[in-house]
Amino acid sequence: MEKKNVMFLAIFGALLVGCSEEEIANVETSSQNAISFNVVSNAAETKATPITPDNLTTTDFDVFAYTADGTAFMGKDDVVMGNSGVKIEHNGTKWDYADQSDVHYWPATESLNFYAISPGSYSVDYVYHYMWNFNHEMQKIEYACMDEYGNGEGKHADHDVMYGIALNQTKGTNNGVVKFTFKHILSQVVFKARTELATMNVTISSIKICNAKMSGTFTLPSDAKTVPTTADNWVLKEGGAYSPTVIRNAAIEVKSNTEATDISSKTPIFVIPQTLTKWVVADDTKTIDNAKNAGQSYLEISCKIQQAGVYLYGSADEYKTIYVPFEASWEPGKRYIYTMIFGGGYDENGDEILKPIEFEAETEDWVDDAGNDHEVNM
Repeated sequence: MEKKNVMFLAIFGALLVGCSEEEIANVETSSQNAISFNVVSNAAETKATPITPDNLTTTDFDVFAYTADGTAFMGKDDVVMGNSGVKIEHNGTKWDYADQSDVHYWPATESLNFYAISPGSYSVDYVYHYMWNFNHEMQKIEYACMDEYGNGEGKHADHDVMYGIALNQTKGTNNGVVKFTFKHILSQVVFKARTELATMNVTISSIKICNAKMSGTFTLPSDAKTVPTTADNWVLKEGGAYSPTVIRNAAIEVKSNTEATDISSKTPIFVIPQTLTKWVVADDTKTIDNAKNAGQSYLEISCKIQQAGVYLYGSADEYKTIYVPFEASWEPGKRYIYTMIFGGGYDENGDEILKPIEFEAETEDWVDDAGNDHEVNM
């Protein structure tokens, strides 16, 4: 991990977990003519259900397959957003068709191009939040992030959305098993914190990331093996900026200026991959209202700050809000860890919160004691 100490630091990439040939070959002889599936994924966490190689079998996925001439062999050749693929889930022993009437068998000679999206389950509650449109020419996913830890009572959690591509597959490829290596389309964000000085203590109640884009359309690359997945696969929707909540109603103590306190690694948030332009605290964008109008990003932090037991900001009975300019460049499948170093920040008017105590000193010239010479007897 490469660390950068500006105000925030560290970007972690996820490690891809491999799959053994023994796993691929472990298919019942009687089902050799049926198209079977096997998947691996990155290690990732979500608020609702952590998705790791150890519990990947708790999720499901939707599969589409097309012939070289574009015929829809599995799933529909959609022209509108939907979820009309073939659902695959784990039956406790292997990946299998959720509905046995959907079982498909390998063509005699023709190869197939397979595309998958996970999770494949769909609810009417997901409308405008999570939909997909797969056809033989282009595969798109529409996604809108939720403020999971905000005040959205009754709203569902965000999903760790993944996709898989397996091109030019035949019955002879991997013993008739279609192997998907799933890749994440979202970015994951985690926070830590420390103080600038050893004498400083901070108590954090809530953190928000302000002025991020909440939704967009992700287009699958032409080939997952040879074409990297980047933020360029996303087209962000204009407007719709939101402020995802990292934590709220907490009381996290930050007491060290050397060791960072974990804020949210157990409850990371998912965000749309994008670039955030930080708030410029000057001239026409000095205030928070100006920052919002300019689409500039910042952290909104509710906290109490003490030094040597004396409150510098907030009080024993009150949390107060500070604002910190925040910039980021998020890529799909990456986990970003930011460490906040408390010792600065601004109020809503762009004025500094913590102003160091400064001193001025001057001295007079040495002056002889006028007309008085003193003798010292030895």
